Amino acid sequence: MAEKKSRILVLLEYLNKNTDDEHSVTTQDLIDVLAAEGFTVERHTLKNYMKQIMAAGFDVHEDKKGKYNAYHMGARQFELPELKMLIDAVSSSRFISPAKSEELIQKLTEMTSEYQSEALTAKIYAADRIKTDNGKIFLISDIIRQAVDQGKKIEFQYYDYTPDKKKVLRHDGETYVNSPYALIWNDDRYYLVGYSEKREKVIPFRVDRMTIPNILEEDAILDPDFNTADYCRKVIKMYSGPEKVVTLCCENELMKNVVDKFGEDIHTWQEEDDPEHFCAEVEVQTGKTFFGWVFQFGGAIRITGPEDVRKEYLKMARKVVRLR
Repeated sequence: MAEKKSRILVLLEYLNKNTDDEHSVTTQDLIDVLAAEGFTVERHTLKNYMKQIMAAGFDVHEDKKGKYNAYHMGARQFELPELKMLIDAVSSSRFISPAKSEELIQKLTEMTSEYQSEALTAKIYAADRIKTDNGKIFLISDIIRQAVDQGKKIEFQYYDYTPDKKKVLRHDGETYVNSPYALIWNDDRYYLVGYSEKREKVIPFRVDRMTIPNILEEDAILDPDFNTADYCRKVIKMYSGPEKVVTLCCENELMKNVVDKFGEDIHTWQEEDDPEHFCAEVEVQTGKTFFGWVFQFGGAIRITGPEDVRKEYLKMARKVVRLR
């Protein structure tokens, strides 16, 4: 039985790597493959092996190649367009280092035939994407996930850059202690989101700027009301600020942009005397990145309340144009 299983595994590996809808192999080809591995097989025995493979759920097709029976692998765990999408994502992602991108792409291409593998990697284009130089990001992410699963605090240091682009530890190597809640992929970056006792609030950290964290024995300080999706809606590009309910006045054509940013559940309405605009009430953590999001629309979205948020936005705008 063990010997038969070995033969079947050899066949599966060969079919997976060397066949697809456009490339098949004959019965004799497969007999030769097994012979190269030290197995002597008759044609009727090979046919029985192929029936076992098909019965096990593998999408192996039997057809004719000239006057001979031929076989090829059909549907796989990932279809070609799905693999292409995953490879494009890995190739262009900023938080994955170049070396790790190459390693992951190689693993993905091994999930199809060598012929389709060549097609998958022939036209990879990453749009001159800047990528992280932190090769330990997967290890860091894995440790964070372990800490979340175990409900434990972590400690780590955090990198910054000097004006001459030197990488240094922030605050003279300060050790940060954090109760991790989640890992969030936002704006093509990975972030740790967790509770900081020192700052007494939930804050984000860029994973690619962290040192390798240590999991502490102390239990994490958990907030049963924390909701990851809700947090992502309120925080713009992972830079936090005071949480406020803000009223926006927007040109009608920008409804899609507001929905894209804050979701469909936000409260919106139109004033009877202004059919060209709509108002939206959003919960958001105000600050420079939120103001920057508003500013990009060049006045087509205005902050109308509360007054302190509006004044803070105007203060930032004056700094941008250096008005006195």
